Amino acid sequence: MSSKFREKFLAGLWRNKYLFFLYLWVVVIFILIFAYFGLTAGRITAGLKVSEADIGGLKIPEASRMLAYKLNPQMNKKIILVYNNRTLSVVPSAIGIRINIPRTVNKAYRIGRTGPVWTRLIKRVRAYRNGVNVKPVFHYNQNTLEAFYRMLDAIIAVEPIRSVITVNRKGEITYTPSRVGKAVDHQLLTKLLENAASSRKINRIEIPVKDVAPPLTEGDISHWGLDQVMGIYSTKFDPTTSDRVQNLITACSALDNSLIYPGQSFSFNTWVGPRVSEAGYKEAPVIFSGKLIPGVGGGVCQVSSTLYNSVLLSNLKIIQRFNHSLPSTYVPIGRDATVVYGGIDFIFQNTNQNPILIVAKVESPYIVIAILGRKTGWEKIILEEKTVATYPFSQKEISDPGLPKGTRQKIQDGLQGYKVELWREVIQNDGQTQKELVNTSIYPAYPEEYKIGTKG
Repeated sequence: MSSKFREKFLAGLWRNKYLFFLYLWVVVIFILIFAYFGLTAGRITAGLKVSEADIGGLKIPEASRMLAYKLNPQMNKKIILVYNNRTLSVVPSAIGIRINIPRTVNKAYRIGRTGPVWTRLIKRVRAYRNGVNVKPVFHYNQNTLEAFYRMLDAIIAVEPIRSVITVNRKGEITYTPSRVGKAVDHQLLTKLLENAASSRKINRIEIPVKDVAPPLTEGDISHWGLDQVMGIYSTKFDPTTSDRVQNLITACSALDNSLIYPGQSFSFNTWVGPRVSEAGYKEAPVIFSGKLIPGVGGGVCQVSSTLYNSVLLSNLKIIQRFNHSLPSTYVPIGRDATVVYGGIDFIFQNTNQNPILIVAKVESPYIVIAILGRKTGWEKIILEEKTVATYPFSQKEISDPGLPKGTRQKIQDGLQGYKVELWREVIQNDGQTQKELVNTSIYPAYPEEYKIGTKG
């Protein structure tokens, strides 16, 4: 045998021997790992604690009994809540906070039992060497806990106050100061109560309070340009018709200081709500089929028509609008907007890049509605009504056996009909103009009515 062959043979033998011992060690390690998993089956990973209660190595029933013994008394301990040198004592179980023992034990048991074998083993080794404190799982009685927070809010919370803007007929703007509110941070306080309930060391908590910004502040007004009038319009009413005036006030109050964000559509019916007596509306004349009849909420259409004209003068997009069956006396023909809750609506869209605000006030004998916001690229709006057709009225005779034969008695004046176009001309900042047809209104003609006597 040559020396070179002998060297190769011995080198191969040692190499195979090394591989043999390597395989042997791998097999031994796997046997030990699976033996470990088998010995610890049904037991919680060593090194785990729940609120200082060592449950590592225990089976689930044993861990449940230990936690019940250690932690249930904690649910009945007194915790002091402090806010501005005022104190309040509470007991966690009394306000609806309890530890859920079964779910807590199950949570602990799952540690080191998910994922691949090596991941589980690493988690168990780390728990054994460093220890792991498992946070308890809590159960809440929502009704009791919410009642506790309502009581706490009544003591601590401060309602935010928004700025309220007013505009008079001259377009002069004033607004009230806003105020930041205060509110108890329910979510954070619940976590603090959980920590105190599961720890023997924590018996005193500073109640967390957060600021609550009002919906509209002086900064918002300046930033969004709500101290500028985009469009304003007023209509006149008879102040002696008390029920109708009440309806005007109620509807304007529902609209007043409504904030509309960019791209948002504004529905009159949605915002104002149903015209019912429970909402403060009275019975007053309404237009129906060309005649005035009594109806709850009579006069609300004057508010919608005034708003419609303000919107037109603010260069906003009209989504939906319908005219009355008769021309209105308080706005030019073709510039009215009728509404019926649950049926006919007036809808427009804020096409500006910033929010806009509606201000609606009753300054007897006027309704004043203004749209506030920043004009974008335009300076002035001109509205023009064009009567493109008229419809003559006819005569209608109604037989009346109560009148002597040959008698002809007029009971209703005839009303001429109209077809009217409304055009809006927008004058841009650079002097250029843009004209568009906003709507076409058709007011039908109504016959002149006579009673004809047929009595023999």
